[in-house]
Amino acid sequence: MRSFLALSASLACLSFSSMADAQSRNAPRNGPSPAPAFWVHDDGTVEINNTDGRTKFRSIEAYLESDLFEVAKNRCGLPPENDRVAGPIDDLDFGGVAGGGSASDCSCNQTNPSGIYNAEGDITYQIPVVFHVIRNSAGTQGNISEACIQNQVLTLNEDFNAISGSPGAPGTNCQIEFVLASVDPSGNATSGITYSDNSTWFNDGGGYYNSLAWDTSRYMNVYTNTASGALGYVPALGCSNIDGQAQDRVVILYSAIGNCATASPYNLGRTLTHEVGHYLGLEHTFAGGCSSSGNCNNNGDLTCDTLPQQSPTSSCSSSSSCGQSHQNQRNYMDYSIDSCMNQFTYEQHLRMRCNLEHYRVQLPCTDCAGGGIPENDECSNAIALVDGPNEGTTFQATYSGVTSAPSCSTSAGIAVRNDVWYSYTVPSNGLLTLSTCGASFNSRLNIWDGASCPSSGGPLLACSDNDCGDDAIASVFVFGGQEIIVQVGSPANESGNFVLELAFDEIIDPPVNDDCADATAITAAVTEFTTIDASGSGFGLPLSCSTSSGPDVFSDVWFSWTAPCTGFATIASCGSEFDSRLAVYASSTCPNSSSAPVSCADNICGDDASVTFLALEGQAFQIRVGSPIEGDEGQGALFVDCEPIGGNPCPEDLNDDGTINGADLGLLLAAWGTDGADINDDGNTNGADLGLLLSAWGEDC
Repeated sequence: MRSFLALSASLACLSFSSMADAQSRNAPRNGPSPAPAFWVHDDGTVEINNTDGRTKFRSIEAYLESDLFEVAKNRCGLPPENDRVAGPIDDLDFGGVAGGGSASDCSCNQTNPSGIYNAEGDITYQIPVVFHVIRNSAGTQGNISEACIQNQVLTLNEDFNAISGSPGAPGTNCQIEFVLASVDPSGNATSGITYSDNSTWFNDGGGYYNSLAWDTSRYMNVYTNTASGALGYVPALGCSNIDGQAQDRVVILYSAIGNCATASPYNLGRTLTHEVGHYLGLEHTFAGGCSSSGNCNNNGDLTCDTLPQQSPTSSCSSSSSCGQSHQNQRNYMDYSIDSCMNQFTYEQHLRMRCNLEHYRVQLPCTDCAGGGIPENDECSNAIALVDGPNEGTTFQATYSGVTSAPSCSTSAGIAVRNDVWYSYTVPSNGLLTLSTCGASFNSRLNIWDGASCPSSGGPLLACSDNDCGDDAIASVFVFGGQEIIVQVGSPANESGNFVLELAFDEIIDPPVNDDCADATAITAAVTEFTTIDASGSGFGLPLSCSTSSGPDVFSDVWFSWTAPCTGFATIASCGSEFDSRLAVYASSTCPNSSSAPVSCADNICGDDASVTFLALEGQAFQIRVGSPIEGDEGQGALFVDCEPIGGNPCPEDLNDDGTINGADLGLLLAAWGTDGADINDDGNTNGADLGLLLSAWGEDC
């Protein structure tokens, strides 16, 4: 029989009052009920009642810093072996998820370090977890946020998977992952967190687990309360056949959970790592003391790669006991402070995986619904961003090691931990703004240039931290077709849910004649133009101008024209690459919403426009060209002609510049054989037309 560290007699009931109650509830009692052994009051004060009398502390933190806590070695409240809960022995000779091996390979009395349990195989065990947060009845003590619990699960995964760049990196990768349950025992969606307000339960009494437990064979149930004065405990090791019983649980002091923990120096989440080690069948490294030096797989902590240890480690001092030095103080199953712990050993990882094979067979799931590492955990699996909100999570994301720049941070360090990745192709020149404002954790983001995955020191376009609370918002000018990579993570060891908001403001380069005040003067019969990036003038046209519904004119441009003749003017936008609409105003000044056009049209030549109206020589006009459809923009050509009343007095002036010269000859020769320069109206441009032009050579029209 192995010996265990004995608690001081004065505090023997301190950590286990609720468990002792459960085991002796049928025993007769005489006189009034004794005061609770450990109680946290609504004002946060702590009261301890034991054989030495009554002791009070102003807070749980003060208690943890006291000699009373230190003398009791209350780092863990795992009961002595004879006081542990045990279940019935089942036929567990056959393996669970992986198959093979035997329950005797990791019983509570021995370990067979068989390679069949080695994590280097293909199986990663995922364990669904439910956190039962128990507060006092007033709700003033014991509250823990969802983000803090997510951070605690992240810490578990770092420790059990030796994730690179995390505090747990020096350890053994156990390939055991923890995910907050997304489906409750009834099949309903859940956050994996419950909240209860009950002062008795908060003080670790009243058999709360009988009311709150989810199927303990399929969920790891973690309860946060006062843990009866310990930092945490389990009622028995995982090899005790208690899965399926309501009392199968992990209990953690509420102030020692996640990154909101205040129980310094036990405030880095390692208490839960330690207790989950017990939950999966591990003993303390100091179990059995020096008596475990022989037959190491059947004595002490049942593993041979943790050396015999006389007593628990305090603080982080290197240890030498049982005649040899060791590094057990780095082991999660010692009593070191949180910042000192960073590893499970190889045989410990075999024993835990063996427990999942033979004692907690129903607990692992191959893909816990809604859990697991995010699909964009690696840059190579970056998710394409869309305009607007992009929901994401860094929960269970690993650390890529790609860092930010010192200038990007308003807090210490350049790490972007627990990062996930996105890609984006810039549609056009513009200002790109990305933000994680309102994330459930302390977030940081980097915007990298290029389509390939970046490395630290690469082309960083922009970065942000603490620009909207403890979250990020960054803006950067980008160019059409540019590829970028976006990295979202945390400067701290935090994770959670977020919305990555993407806003893209195109850099508008409007046409020079976007406004009527800047109208382009027409000097030729054909004038090319564009309405791309044009704005609207803010007023429509009479309904009579349109053969399609609505009076609106979007993305319009302006021209000014002075009639060169008295006669019939024709203006057309036929052949434009967008649906065009036009209006002509008889004015030398810009029109407004009350101005009536002299002519307007839509859908005359296909979906384009053409108007003909009477003009006086020297009369000024404003011409407006746009589209009846919002967002429909493009290139076009504006045709303008004036046919004098009584015919053209000077048909040889083909370019209407007022003189018959070489320019007109060039036009005639270019149109030879067509009707394009038919001066005599016989339907063909030929020698007869050439003769007329040469006979009028040099004349002014």
